[in-house]
Amino acid sequence: MEKPAGPPAVCIVLDPAHGGSDSGAHVAAAEEGVPAEKDLVLTIAQGMRRELERQGARVLLTRQSDVSLSIDERAALVNGTAQCFFVSLHIGSSGRPDTAVAYSFGAPTGGAPPVVLPHPAGLLAIRWEEAQNAYLVASRRLAELVQVELAQKLPGSPDVPQLAEVRQLRVVARPAVAIELASVAEENPESLVRTAAPLASALLRAVAAYRQSGGGLH
Repeated sequence: MEKPAGPPAVCIVLDPAHGGSDSGAHVAAAEEGVPAEKDLVLTIAQGMRRELERQGARVLLTRQSDVSLSIDERAALVNGTAQCFFVSLHIGSSGRPDTAVAYSFGAPTGGAPPVVLPHPAGLLAIRWEEAQNAYLVASRRLAELVQVELAQKLPGSPDVPQLAEVRQLRVVARPAVAIELASVAEENPESLVRTAAPLASALLRAVAAYRQSGGGLH
């Protein structure tokens, strides 16, 4: 008797921010011998990928080396891959060490909120730069679940996610969040690299909770 098929494996697209000529917001630190943000997020993404795959997830990276990619090129990978979540990785210039904040796309407090569009029947139904607008509610819910897990895995992290007009998220037609670690000014960059495993665990638990709550990718 054939064993019933289980739910499809979780698919996550990890986007290490920056790359190539874009070192991130911390070029001065890199000149002093501290790894640039672009290098740190790539190393962390690679570590997260190993841990996520070990736990059965399917993982794609927008870049696997020090290359420059446009915002549209990053989004194209997830927009062309069915049933995937998008996570952009960043490191802030300040903040309490070993903490992280999740962001979903939207105007910060006091700004005009973007117009929420209905889910399109296909990507051709919307303009590329408005792709995330159909997923604002889904992405906000995912960010909330991710932040709950981050607060557990990285004590000191806030309990509530933030809204921000993160460029990498604007053109993604899937549930999408950005995670920002603190901080590139950390005296021991290796402590940032070590967050890969707890980040992967937090992300996987959040995605599982999202799916169990009936959240869909549409």
